[in-house]
Amino acid sequence: MPITSVGSWLPTIDEFITHWTAVNAFLNPSELVLLDGYDLATLQLDRASVAGALSDVQGKLNLRTIASGDRDIKRAAIRGRIGQFRAAVQAQLPGSRYLASLPKLPTREAAPGKWRDALDDMLNLWTAVNANNPAVPGFTPPLVLGGPYAVAAFTTEKTAVDAAFTTVATTDQNLQQAREMRDSVFAPVYAKLKEYRLGVIGGLPPGNPLLDSIPRLTPPAGSTPPATNMSAVWNPATEEADMTWEALDLPSLDYWSIRAHPGPKWRNDEAETIGQVFPPGLTFSTDHGLVAPGSSVLLAVFTVTTTGNERRSNVVKVIRP
Repeated sequence: MPITSVGSWLPTIDEFITHWTAVNAFLNPSELVLLDGYDLATLQLDRASVAGALSDVQGKLNLRTIASGDRDIKRAAIRGRIGQFRAAVQAQLPGSRYLASLPKLPTREAAPGKWRDALDDMLNLWTAVNANNPAVPGFTPPLVLGGPYAVAAFTTEKTAVDAAFTTVATTDQNLQQAREMRDSVFAPVYAKLKEYRLGVIGGLPPGNPLLDSIPRLTPPAGSTPPATNMSAVWNPATEEADMTWEALDLPSLDYWSIRAHPGPKWRNDEAETIGQVFPPGLTFSTDHGLVAPGSSVLLAVFTVTTTGNERRSNVVKVIRP
């Protein structure tokens, strides 16, 4: 199959290995060897390296997804405490000097810096309220929220939220490094696959049937399918994102591949396949990555043909309210 995505790397290499094996059988006792002594055994070793690099990216992507979910759950919980704290101060200390310093309630998707600022503000104000110096008449510290939930519990939760933001940033960086390593591993292999195609033409006699089955590296002109148009919305009743897309008049259509990415920017080579829909189906529902209020996920539908070619739809971001 031609190279159409990262997911096609290994199947394409496998096709070249199969073809190279047949070429060597024809040339026996000789074998086809490329520049710098690159032979079939070397390609097989390189395949293992590419597979390892792909697996490493997938593993780090999984860690990033897990970290995002953990952050979203912790963020949603502590956001409720911020609102509770604001209400408690206003109710128990009306008209006091503390009202001007109430922490702002950050949006669920606010940058980590805004969240940390709000949590720092809340801890500082809560500490000041508990000290209550000079005393506000009629208020007896400490301030304890319903639960009960005291400042010590908030301090522990705040530390956990801060660590969750840090973990997301760390897994982002690790994923970027793994992706760069993966690409650097595959690039020289791709160059050798191109070299192999020429080597077969130069190494076999004209008319040999193996010349007609040399694996392709790129799709033939006009074989890439059209993209469908997709929409996705949050369904509060099922607590899932409902996806729908347009049908295509495409005889070579095999299936629709449903893929997700944690964001913030879509990357085809990191999207995770979360489902397949076969014609005539045109809908799919998922809660992938939408673990808590404020969680978000990027979704897309890929048109996949019987020849393995594919085309991505538009990307839709779904946010759980």
